[in-house]
Amino acid sequence: MSEIDATQAEQEALVAEWLRSTPGFFERHAELLNDIRLKHPHEGRAISLQERQMTLLRSQNDELNRRLSEMLHFGSRNDKTQQGLVAWLMMLMRAGDHAEVESAVSVGLASVFEVNAVHILSPNADFAPWVERPLCGAATELPAVSIDLLAQQIAIHADWQSMVAIGLPLKNHAPGVLFLASQDPSRFTADMGVFYLRQIAELTAAALDRVGAYEAPLG
Repeated sequence: MSEIDATQAEQEALVAEWLRSTPGFFERHAELLNDIRLKHPHEGRAISLQERQMTLLRSQNDELNRRLSEMLHFGSRNDKTQQGLVAWLMMLMRAGDHAEVESAVSVGLASVFEVNAVHILSPNADFAPWVERPLCGAATELPAVSIDLLAQQIAIHADWQSMVAIGLPLKNHAPGVLFLASQDPSRFTADMGVFYLRQIAELTAAALDRVGAYEAPLG
């Protein structure tokens, strides 16, 4: 910064500080509000200080309206999801055998999460790490060895763009897996929270244990 620029910056700082410490200045010199010209934030023309303030207020109001709209949208979506989960839980509680549990899980969760595929995979000791740390993310970013492990029980479709595989903590058995897949690449991401999905997996495992889905225990 040149000496002239530094001097101007110091002078402007002094003026700004003086205006802050003299709140009645523009009340006594209101005519200046119309004389002061500022650059329009979105156009090249000059506008008055009052018009600039109104522009800023409109922008802030638009932003607040946008945020409110988002809150209402997500609130409505969360309410819908919660209602769907309650209906799914009722289906799970009524299930009387292995087939009915799998049907309740696949049909109910596909509706709640609006996904393209829901499957329960049979117990496999290799699924154990996914009980605490679910496999989750875009299909192209998941480890090939994990995809190969899933492919031992289900056909992996090319149009599945994101997936999640959560270990089912079954009693007296190796973990099973609750698998969900979507054509939307952003539906399941590596950094998404899986707290509710883990709870769903625990409820699914409890239902499978209740109906004795897997008769052969670990040796």
